[in-house]
Amino acid sequence: MTTSTEAAGQDAEFDPFAGIEDEPISDTEHTRATLLEQARRGFVRIRKDFVQRETKPRPSVLAELVTGRKEVALDLLLSVHALQPILPGSPLSVRTWARLLGPEVTERSVRGAMGFLQDRGLLDVQGRKGMPEFVLKRENGDGEPWNPEPEEDPAARGRGFFTLPFDYWTAGAIDALSLPGKAMLLVILRDTQDPKGKLTFVMANERAQEFYGFSERTAERGYLELRRTGLLREKVKLVPDARHPLGRREEWHRALAYPYSTDHREALRKAARAARDAIVPAGPASSA
Repeated sequence: MTTSTEAAGQDAEFDPFAGIEDEPISDTEHTRATLLEQARRGFVRIRKDFVQRETKPRPSVLAELVTGRKEVALDLLLSVHALQPILPGSPLSVRTWARLLGPEVTERSVRGAMGFLQDRGLLDVQGRKGMPEFVLKRENGDGEPWNPEPEEDPAARGRGFFTLPFDYWTAGAIDALSLPGKAMLLVILRDTQDPKGKLTFVMANERAQEFYGFSERTAERGYLELRRTGLLREKVKLVPDARHPLGRREEWHRALAYPYSTDHREALRKAARAARDAIVPAGPASSA
């Protein structure tokens, strides 16, 4: 028979599970922030000839993605490059990729994007069906293996890279911009990468098809999206024009605002290089 004292003791017994409650699910925002934090770099490098070739015809892979309306494929490719440091040996499921790319992105659309990128020679898809392992190819679509170190890649000489800050994912530009906005973001990033080079992007809209492979209307819509999201800075300069009725025409200079500005991207690059250089492997101990 249990006494009242024993019953009271049982009621007061310490509960080791007190305070242990389910935590919120890892949503799109949490997934992006966590995985990109593990990748550490703060930005991803993309070869410039992904956007535009150095020789004619100038349009490159970006034009195919834009004109083919392959927005999920574009974001998947950029995301695989961004997370490349943490993917080997630790792949993500298709469902996780869909969650990372956006709350409205489905597993089916991710699979379709994977197939397109593989057919286009931008990556190989290996591993299990629901847990793909990606092997990157060069961004220009030539099918050659991707090399993370440009100085060791002879084919990259003279082509160079531009950087896309991780803010593209963590601050939501990937969601706020549609394909035209993303296209013009990449175009301006490419042309304003070098702090010792051009700091503004200048292009007559009617040249968009010739230079980048998509229409004047796409370029105009892209500028509008960047403007609405506060990512675009603009200034109009009047320049002499012998053919113009008034003798002068407008020349639009455009640049990206923080965190995509040239100076901020250069600061990120320098910080990443300093962090890398600080990791100096210990040499063999010297003999006495």
